[in-house]
Amino acid sequence: MNIQIIVAEDHPLVLMGIQHLLMEHMPGAVIATTGDFTKTLVMLEKQKFDLLIMDINLPGGDKVGMISQVRMKQPAIPILVCSSYDEQLYALPFLKAGANGYISKTAINEDFKLAVDNVLSGRIYASPTVMQNAFGQLFSTKNSQDSVADKLSDKELEVAKLLSKGLSTKAISNHIHLSSSSVSSYKTKIFEKLGVNNVIELTTYFELNG
Repeated sequence: MNIQIIVAEDHPLVLMGIQHLLMEHMPGAVIATTGDFTKTLVMLEKQKFDLLIMDINLPGGDKVGMISQVRMKQPAIPILVCSSYDEQLYALPFLKAGANGYISKTAINEDFKLAVDNVLSGRIYASPTVMQNAFGQLFSTKNSQDSVADKLSDKELEVAKLLSKGLSTKAISNHIHLSSSSVSSYKTKIFEKLGVNNVIELTTYFELNG
């Protein structure tokens, strides 16, 4: 019996690339596609699949919460998350939520095929960098909040939390009685110390480590 794969991806060119790699790697595979998370759930309810390859920013979805929703439809289905989002921020939360693998869209073709083989065989897949990070967290003696506090000064932590709540530089300036230029300077230092590039990534950092 041919393997049944469902690919949930809302970018047509990326979807085409994934389909091409799958057909090259597993010529007999039957591939269903969808670009909407709600439709993905409907398809999972109607038909049993052997593998789900899913983006994490699908219309109708809510990122990490999508894993549990998929599990409600097909508890045992292997889930390979394929995303352009920073794997250092997103891979571990998705794996902890129950995904079987996380592969970056920037990964080479052979790594994608390896990821597919791993999750189909019941193993967990993540890049070596992510796995190293996971082991680092496993053996760390400090909790996540301590780790964030250690990286930032008290004032930087205060500014970072306000930024993650969506406050503008001007609003933060008024709130903590600092000039806008000082807040901007703190913002730059915070991004550098935490390794984030924008407020969205900063917010995610606090969601995952707060």
